Amino acid sequence: MFNLLAENYRRLFKGKRFYIVLAVIVGVAVLFTLLYYFLNSLMTGIPANELEGVEVQVENSKLYADSLLFTLKSDMPLLIGITAGMLIVQDFRNNTIRNKIIIGHSRTNIYLCTFIVSQTVMLIYEAAYFVTAALVGGIVLGFDKFPSGDMVGQLLMTLPVQMALTSIIVFFCNTMKNIGGFVLSITMTYIVGIFSIALGLLNKFPKAQELVGEIVPTLQMNMILSSDGVPEHAARMIVFMIAITVVSTISGIFLFRRSDLK
Repeated sequence: MFNLLAENYRRLFKGKRFYIVLAVIVGVAVLFTLLYYFLNSLMTGIPANELEGVEVQVENSKLYADSLLFTLKSDMPLLIGITAGMLIVQDFRNNTIRNKIIIGHSRTNIYLCTFIVSQTVMLIYEAAYFVTAALVGGIVLGFDKFPSGDMVGQLLMTLPVQMALTSIIVFFCNTMKNIGGFVLSITMTYIVGIFSIALGLLNKFPKAQELVGEIVPTLQMNMILSSDGVPEHAARMIVFMIAITVVSTISGIFLFRRSDLK
């Protein structure tokens, strides 16, 4: 399995897609920092006589690097899918998967290696955005509350969600084995967002509504981002994400072992 994993990492870091998406992530962090700085400059550039009586509102509306740390969280699965998902689909299209099986690698190991590499992509991209946003944003904009315990807790809580979403990306791409799986994996968060309006049907059942919001990764991410601090049921929410990761991985291995590679 070590040789298989090393080969997957070699292909990941050899390709241009990984670095292009990485550059986009770093660029977005810098771009949003400059945008926040420009908006702050607009507010401070208003003549003092026009700000009479609204100084408090202007001060409260100042943009800090704190919010910048969360800006890309909802769109990160799209970027992870572009790199990790397409890498998986290309393995099927180029018969790389079949060749790995022919030379003696088990399907379980093949799946687990793609899972590990995909999770590595997620961690690298998350770290790249955080470091860029924290350094550039911290220097240009400054921080308001970070690194408070609540903010650090919120940031850490987004990682199990990204882990679960990445696991689902691996599941779709390995199960469907084609570009359709790739497209579904990078659009699933937006599809869920569209249908999240259906939660309104559970208004009469607030406990059920809350539970659905905690179980569905995309909805849980929205819950974390909109929270003033660490959500009340943080431990339960993390358990849900770990469970989704485990179940989707075991299900993916089960289906992959029984699939027909044409």
